Amino acid sequence: MRSMNRIWQSALALSAIACALWCGGCGSSEPPTGQVAGKVTYQGEPVTKGVVTFVNSETGIGASSELDSSGAYRIESVRAGDYQVAIQPPSAPSPEEMAEGAKAEKSPIPAKYHDPQASGLTATVNEGANTADFDVQ
Repeated sequence: MRSMNRIWQSALALSAIACALWCGGCGSSEPPTGQVAGKVTYQGEPVTKGVVTFVNSETGIGASSELDSSGAYRIESVRAGDYQVAIQPPSAPSPEEMAEGAKAEKSPIPAKYHDPQASGLTATVNEGANTADFDVQ
């Protein structure tokens, strides 16, 4: 009886190991990703404050990056795919900042560019490094 139990235990253990190797040994299931960088200009001049937002309408996945003082942005890891893009104004100051005298900055970017579905801006991100510059009018 003991030898029969030992055989069944060994068979179950081998089956579990085989299943784990079969299920987990087929490579990564992670989708490919890329990096995207670029510059945002408005009528040829750098947009130095705001946020660039990429939204994939099929997956609902998005990524964003703040603009720097030269109008440049960089997103380190974003799934490869087609994206709708928005250029959004900087965040409004908090109530505490406003109490200290901070003012909301008016963005030079027309409102239609604030919404990725209405902006008409698109980008394709491939695996690896990508560049996507936007000159809005």
